[in-house]
Amino acid sequence: MKHPKSIKIDSKGFTLVEIIVTIVAAGILGAIFVNLMGTALNSSWNAVEIVRDEYNDEGVMERIIADYVKTLNSKPPGDLDEIVNNKDNGDYGSNVAMQYIEFDTSGNEIPSALKQNLKVVVQASGTGIEAITGRYPLTTILTKSRTASNDQIVIY
Repeated sequence: MKHPKSIKIDSKGFTLVEIIVTIVAAGILGAIFVNLMGTALNSSWNAVEIVRDEYNDEGVMERIIADYVKTLNSKPPGDLDEIVNNKDNGDYGSNVAMQYIEFDTSGNEIPSALKQNLKVVVQASGTGIEAITGRYPLTTILTKSRTASNDQIVIY
């Protein structure tokens, strides 16, 4: 008995099952992508506010340091109390804290009445953004390094 010649079919392309699986997989990935991008777009305004607030905070710190250098280079050298008075007058805004400190033998800071070292902290400003971003306040320590008018002028 002779069998009829089998017909060889060259299959070029995808089967219907492969196309359906591909479409379902693309749909799932698309839904995940749209969900993640929507969240990112909703919170993209944070970057602008963070940069603005950091700019303002750094500007306050630079004004404080400029006043410090001016006070330090005055003849006779000024007192750190002038910087504290400027803060109390509201010259630096409400997010600035100042405290006279010294360091014990272990390196820990403790409050001081000597008025030799002034710790200046510019708190992170903004409306709760620092809590979201984990920003830290700007901190510096100003010292009474010139004691006489004939000491070398500080260039900062």
